Amino acid sequence: MKTRLALIIISLLILAAALAGGFGLLWRFFIFFVVVLLLNYLWTRFSVRGVDGRAKKVPESCYVGDVIKQEFTVSNRSRIPTPVIEAHEETDLPGYGNVTAFNLPSRGSHTWYASAPCRKRGQYHVGAFTASVTDPLGFFPVNRKLGEPQDVVVYPATVDLPFFQALPRQEPGSSPRRWMASEAGPSVSRVREYTSGDSLRHIHWQSTAHSGKLMVKEFDPDRSNYAFKYIWIVLDMQQEPHAGEGEESTEEYGITIAASLTKKYLEGGKRVGMIASSDRPHLYLPETGEAQMQHLMHALALMKAVGHVRIETLLNLEAENLEPGSAVIIIMPSRDQEIAAPLRRYISRGVIVTAILLDALSFGGGTPATDMARILAANGLHVYTIERGMRISRALDSRLFAAQTQYTGIGG
Repeated sequence: MKTRLALIIISLLILAAALAGGFGLLWRFFIFFVVVLLLNYLWTRFSVRGVDGRAKKVPESCYVGDVIKQEFTVSNRSRIPTPVIEAHEETDLPGYGNVTAFNLPSRGSHTWYASAPCRKRGQYHVGAFTASVTDPLGFFPVNRKLGEPQDVVVYPATVDLPFFQALPRQEPGSSPRRWMASEAGPSVSRVREYTSGDSLRHIHWQSTAHSGKLMVKEFDPDRSNYAFKYIWIVLDMQQEPHAGEGEESTEEYGITIAASLTKKYLEGGKRVGMIASSDRPHLYLPETGEAQMQHLMHALALMKAVGHVRIETLLNLEAENLEPGSAVIIIMPSRDQEIAAPLRRYISRGVIVTAILLDALSFGGGTPATDMARILAANGLHVYTIERGMRISRALDSRLFAAQTQYTGIGG
């Protein structure tokens, strides 16, 4: 815009001087100047009409840490050469820019390649780009949109968890205290008085008739049964308890752990489902195979800690899906202890419950994980705690399970 304004002012000054002085030389210079500008303008307009471009199709999904290989081609169908073209890809992929400049001969083409690193989970756009074409003197640049935008979903980063177990293996000679009451099996160990939320299917009618109170069965740990019916990954994405920013946040740690567990169990042939409390309740029934992997990873890629529903409320709504013999792995930032009661009820029904606590205090929040971990462990849960900066693979190593405290809090 500034260049065009300057050209107009210069043209008017030359015209004014020619009119005032009547010099033929100024008139000829004015006409020459206008003709040059007109030719440059027409050059740009006609040459840009023949410019076309495309981007090679890229995969629809990838993981954090992957690199997307891109190929772009710009061709000139016109007989008019284009001396300078600058191409700029229009992408929202974090930490990535793709700008190049080149010349195009008449009826020629130019191909270039780019590598786009995937640094952050989410959905992004690549492929579309703007070609800036200008005349030989650079007076009249014109932009043209080329290529079609392509959506790419970047799945969360994952870490290998070879030694994580919802039921940690008992080593020969190890203390029986390493085994948690959450390792429930099919055999009944005792009966107790009914509390709100208990399944009516577990009522012990003989004890109910004898005591005059509604009594329910509790199940005994079974250390030999590792064939879980289902694996449920429960992710607390309510906004309030989360802390930290960017990659160093309870949100990203939780997503990484959920993705890692999803990968571990689905690749092991297990039936995996997911419950999450994000912008809306998420429920994915347990399935096996690559299709389930894609569904869960896609959901985790887009999930944000913006929910308003408490995770215990969501668990109560989905209670019938959490059948006895299933394993529930709940991932949540440290918070108040209201979650303990509903989780205890699942244990009494024969559901294996493991809690992975993200210490919100270490991420800049206000609630430490220590007290909550002890309360959950006292209620029969196998509890892991993870602080900011810990290596996830080490913090979730069941071999390091602390017998004396019944939960892990192992430094990185």
